[in-house]
Amino acid sequence: MNITGLLARDTYDSYLGGYVDAVQAGNTLTFNVIFTANSYVYQRNLTMGLKFDWMTSFQNTTTDTAVYAGQTLTITLAYAIPALTGQYSGLNQQAHTWTLELWDMAQGATWNAYGCSDYNYATPYVQPMCRSFSSNGYPYTYHSLAVYSGAQAGSYNSKLQASAMINSLNDVLGSTFTPAPGTSSALAMLAQANTQMALANNAYALGDFSTAQTDYQNALNDANAAQSSLSTIGGGTDAATFTSIWIEAVAVLFGGIGALLVGFAGFKYLRVRTRASAGYAPSTAPKA
Repeated sequence: MNITGLLARDTYDSYLGGYVDAVQAGNTLTFNVIFTANSYVYQRNLTMGLKFDWMTSFQNTTTDTAVYAGQTLTITLAYAIPALTGQYSGLNQQAHTWTLELWDMAQGATWNAYGCSDYNYATPYVQPMCRSFSSNGYPYTYHSLAVYSGAQAGSYNSKLQASAMINSLNDVLGSTFTPAPGTSSALAMLAQANTQMALANNAYALGDFSTAQTDYQNALNDANAAQSSLSTIGGGTDAATFTSIWIEAVAVLFGGIGALLVGFAGFKYLRVRTRASAGYAPSTAPKA
């Protein structure tokens, strides 16, 4: 089974306090179950139903699907997540569970009132039969569902981009003992981005999603500005500065060995530059 239409899977939501699968309110989730019939020769008639914890009954496929021995096909059920209005206005205030049931039964039959189970254990294992899937159920592929408002969805997208950019910049600019030449502007923007990210995280955890969305976007803008400053030759930094950053990072990571390696690289570099100089001549003629 798989689900399409999700905004995120297995993401931690600090407001809800756990890992969730997220969808934006008003969007459609599509549940797809791949079914393979066994070798017993009879016509299977499949119907599928879905129920979220805010629903009082299952929403079912409109018609049954005929499947024959050895055949494989996909049963699909689409469900439009309600907009956050009226009775559904608070759906984003908690995580939700869902249950999906796939039934094989005679045409025109109704679902078993006792739930998704099979009381026919004798061969040839004919109808009725049922298979159930659920959030947080084995094999634990899917989590509870978070229904996001527009501000929450915007917060998630901006945070995802800003975090990737800030982490990369922190790895480069935060790994040196002293700021490399030409990085002062980038460092200032990076510090501002980190501040905006912290403010956004706090606002989101408190349920102030509009403020969080603004702060996450500000963090992304500042991170982009820091990156642009580094990539602008003449206005930010250049290859020599990145080399300086790399050398200091190596020294930190490897300690004395790193210093030795960097020293050896520097010595080799000087020899190459010396040989490339216009006035350089070897002390002895090269051997044939």
